[in-house]
Amino acid sequence: MSNAVVQPLTADLELVIASDNSGAIGEKAHDAVNTPNTVVGYFACRVAVMECLAAGGEPQTIVMQNFTDDDAWKDYQRGVGLVLDELMLNGLPITGSTESNFASLQSGLGLTMIGTRTVGEKFEFTGDEAFAVIGTPLVGKEVLDQPDKLAPLSLFQRLCRMDSVKALYPVGSKGITFAWRAWTKRANELDGVMNLEKSAGPASCFLIAFDKENEERIREVVGSFFHWLTPV
Repeated sequence: MSNAVVQPLTADLELVIASDNSGAIGEKAHDAVNTPNTVVGYFACRVAVMECLAAGGEPQTIVMQNFTDDDAWKDYQRGVGLVLDELMLNGLPITGSTESNFASLQSGLGLTMIGTRTVGEKFEFTGDEAFAVIGTPLVGKEVLDQPDKLAPLSLFQRLCRMDSVKALYPVGSKGITFAWRAWTKRANELDGVMNLEKSAGPASCFLIAFDKENEERIREVVGSFFHWLTPV
């Protein structure tokens, strides 16, 4: 599950549409965070693909909206390629547009991931699930300075494929508590070992729901990235 949009496509398939954007992050002098455009492309694609996978989607096409400049396109595309290589999704078509009529003072990128899933692939909460946070909420330069705390994309993909994990949900800029409540449609307070209100930037962490008897198996796979999250 994620906040991706799901729409009917055929009798057997649904469209899964997920997106992310990045503003004032890049190589321009007035950017709030200075980092290579390849890194910006990587993290924008990371978020969108996590949203798509969490909704049960199989990525099919990537659309980029480049507000930076013509030269940035190839670097954004290179960053996207790193994500696709990591997930062994090589060969996905990439299309989009660049704002080349007017120059901007700051960088900007929007990225949409379009996928498909089989009709009926929807998880429903029973109220008996256990929850955990995988990774640590990081934002801005923290993402670049603390890569060891960033939940690996390959780990997210592996957990998506594990029967012992019932559902996953990437955490975004509004923090863990907001994400959990939006996901579960519950208003509980939460008990955890980290700042539950802090932005997780480019989905530096994510939530999982699982049956408690599967905890040991999940911990074996996740290792130190595992952090309990308890509704109270």
